Amino acid sequence: MTRLWTDAKPETGRRVVIALSEEEQQAYVDGRPCRLTAQEYRLLLVLAKHPGSVLSRDLLLCRAWDYASPGKSRTVDVHVQRLRRKMGDFLFETVHGKGYKLCAIPLSLPGGM
Repeated sequence: MTRLWTDAKPETGRRVVIALSEEEQQAYVDGRPCRLTAQEYRLLLVLAKHPGSVLSRDLLLCRAWDYASPGKSRTVDVHVQRLRRKMGDFLFETVHGKGYKLCAIPLSLPGGM
């Protein structure tokens, strides 16, 4: 199944489509493959399943890394920074003291894709 999103921040002047193929474990930005590590893809997938929602570092560590007891870690921060470099800084928002969110909305396509 492929999940599609587009930029939810029109004030940026940027609109991109992000497609995630769970079968291939591949992300596409505007139709072009984005070279992500397996861990970056897992983090993106967790964020993409909750577009526009703020997810805490602890929740991201539990869901993307399967940490049972996350504790203090900069791992999420480093991986979000890498996603920003590879996909676009404007797609990921840091909500200080809370966590991160993917600044996107589900994209409806004809035929229910």
